[in-house]
Amino acid sequence: MIYRIEYEGKGRDKRKFAHPVKNREALMALRNAPENLENLAKARQGDHEAKMKLLQLAYNIGHADGQIAGCNSIGSYFFHDVDCYDSEHSERIKSLVLEKKDEIGLMMLERSASGGWHLVCKRQPGTTILENQVRVATILQLEMDTSTKDLQRVVFSTSGSEDDLPYLDDALFDELMSAEECVAEYKRLKVRVMRKQEQVPAGAKKANKHYRPWEEEKTHPQPLPVSEGSGQTPKFKGIPYSEIIAEWWQRNGGEPQEGERNVKLYQLAVNLRAICDNNRELLLEIMPRLGLDEQELRSIVESACKEPPKGLSKMLDSILREKGIVKSEKFATATSEQNIDRLLWDWGEQIESLMPEYPLLKDICKGLKRNQYPAAMFVAGGLLMTLMTRCTYRFYHRPEELRRLNNSTLIIGDPASGKSFATRLFKLLASPIVAADKVGKEAINAYREQMRTKGANKEKPKKPKVVVRVHPARTSNAQFIQDMVNSVENVDGEDMQLHMLTFDTELDNTVSVQKGGSWIDKFSMELKAFHNEEDGQAYSNNDSILQDFIVTWNFIYTGTPIALKKKVNEQNFGSGLATRLTCIPLPATNFEMMSRESTVDYDSDNRLKEWAEKLDKMKGELTVQKIVDELYDWTARRMADAAENDSKADEMLLKRCAYHGLNFSAPFIVMRHWDKMHQDGQYWCGEFETDEVDWKLAELIVNIQYACQRHYFGAMAEAYFDNKLRDANVNVQRRQKTFEGFERLPEVFTSEDVMRCFNLSSEGAARMKIKRLQSDHLIEKMGDGRQAGASKSNYRKTGNLML
Repeated sequence: MIYRIEYEGKGRDKRKFAHPVKNREALMALRNAPENLENLAKARQGDHEAKMKLLQLAYNIGHADGQIAGCNSIGSYFFHDVDCYDSEHSERIKSLVLEKKDEIGLMMLERSASGGWHLVCKRQPGTTILENQVRVATILQLEMDTSTKDLQRVVFSTSGSEDDLPYLDDALFDELMSAEECVAEYKRLKVRVMRKQEQVPAGAKKANKHYRPWEEEKTHPQPLPVSEGSGQTPKFKGIPYSEIIAEWWQRNGGEPQEGERNVKLYQLAVNLRAICDNNRELLLEIMPRLGLDEQELRSIVESACKEPPKGLSKMLDSILREKGIVKSEKFATATSEQNIDRLLWDWGEQIESLMPEYPLLKDICKGLKRNQYPAAMFVAGGLLMTLMTRCTYRFYHRPEELRRLNNSTLIIGDPASGKSFATRLFKLLASPIVAADKVGKEAINAYREQMRTKGANKEKPKKPKVVVRVHPARTSNAQFIQDMVNSVENVDGEDMQLHMLTFDTELDNTVSVQKGGSWIDKFSMELKAFHNEEDGQAYSNNDSILQDFIVTWNFIYTGTPIALKKKVNEQNFGSGLATRLTCIPLPATNFEMMSRESTVDYDSDNRLKEWAEKLDKMKGELTVQKIVDELYDWTARRMADAAENDSKADEMLLKRCAYHGLNFSAPFIVMRHWDKMHQDGQYWCGEFETDEVDWKLAELIVNIQYACQRHYFGAMAEAYFDNKLRDANVNVQRRQKTFEGFERLPEVFTSEDVMRCFNLSSEGAARMKIKRLQSDHLIEKMGDGRQAGASKSNYRKTGNLML
């Protein structure tokens, strides 16, 4: 995380206080503050006093909000200082750092006031700041200052210009560990330093502003001994893991040398997870040590296992194929990268075959390749169902409730893969909503202008209650909620809250913007929007309404796979957001040029606008019960498949697919049966009967949704249930001797059996144990005294369970 450092008090009472910088906007405001820029200009002219007045930031701390004296919370990142001798040297270092940013875990690169560079990198778990500074210096082969390793290190910061801040990863604003984990890590590392277990050369412990760790041998603790275990070599499908690892090293430039060992071991562990079921203990057993002790290797394995599952890498797959084995996938082949590309072409052909029945699909997919048709259909479907916000339907789950047409759509593709088609569809299909919003926005802007120009003692104008439904990603929750509860329309005598709509072409920007705090973070509303759940707010300020409300919000974002990982990852997968999302891949262009367009097809654009105007006036309950019945049967068949495969992951990903199938197909089905519609005042409504063609479309959509769910979230879902089972096992209490002894007792027994089963040393102890068991009604005496010819009394269990 990033903390702004301020000082309070004077002289000996002067204290440092840390305040978290929560997002990029806040950081840029601090760095580009006029006072800071003025002091920076003076500092670069040699003014020492001006330098001391520069913005001060800290990066090593985990969780803090207040005085940092005595802070014992270490974070996931660390600061590293690099000196430069001249501008040419500075530019060479900048290029080197950016070239190796992935290898060193770079999170931020900042030019210092003196012309050097400040780096902030990921700290490897289980290792100290000094160890990580030595690691980075060795990788870069750049001198380091050994005295900058303290937890509370403060840095004089420069401006937010691209020249001063060429690289910043927004993930730096979030701490990966909880407050408790940061404190526990600090304590572990403190013990590590006290026991002299740091993996650094001896020279790193001495004060040296120009230290070169790569020129000095490291001192290692005693290597981890090889466990004898059962004496059997661990194998995967009959091939020793050691052979697979040896081949891996051969294809990756040989066994790692000093300076690259930890990084390459981490990369190996990340890849081996796919053939170890993400089992930490198995990884620890098969991973080569290369001089590391147990704690260091465990830290690398733990860090690797926290990475989102990536499946079988191409290189590991190649190694396994060469050895005659291929990992059997738990998911259908449709979830692999190659097959999802093939499926996109197949889905595109099916969409094309439906165009005669649903002509607007042709206008929606205009100018796109066939494998881009699915993405276009889902973007258009999301916009069209938002226009039909006054429509409802009944689902097979709780059919007494009227459902709304909801969607949370993400189009995922690499940069420059053609996601701009979504902007065209938004401008054309959302035009009725945008036009209606114009009146409300003008009224609000006029009100704000009046508020600015009115005198202090003048009567203030009353804020108008207007309808504004389209909102950018950068919208405060207070404004968003106010507009949502204002967007009410009386339909057939009942007030109906209309859907909000958000469209953004940069998912990464959306995720970053909405991490600014509770005033703008919409994660909770994203969860509740899919089923129109109830929410509310009760703040004391005058600008926020005090009201419970139903969340009616559809959003459509386009973004990259990296942005999707920020949106949905292992940390938040259990929230249920993944199954609410419709994530459709946009394939790579594969070096093909886009179609060259020499004319503008105004007729196509006009057809889209005309249908948008019609659907914007649609109301009433949709007669789609046949589609609902078909979706129920489809879900039952897929559920049977999941049960046969014993896949809880498939079961989870399957449960909401039917909603997506109906919601996205509904607008197209309504357009196909438009001849059955009639005008009722300003609205359109009517009953119609669906047929096999409509089910063909709905089935295609639900199949796409299910396949894409498994493609993007299948591995994550499996990991979720694996981790859940592992965590449950951790919480199982160890069986105590009393339970084990009681279980060993035969159904009918004597005091000698009690002595043997409970490992008691005397007859008296056995009698006391029998007495306690009788008092707890766990056993009873057979008959009234000794049986004929028996020297000992017999007892039997009552059948009650021991608590």
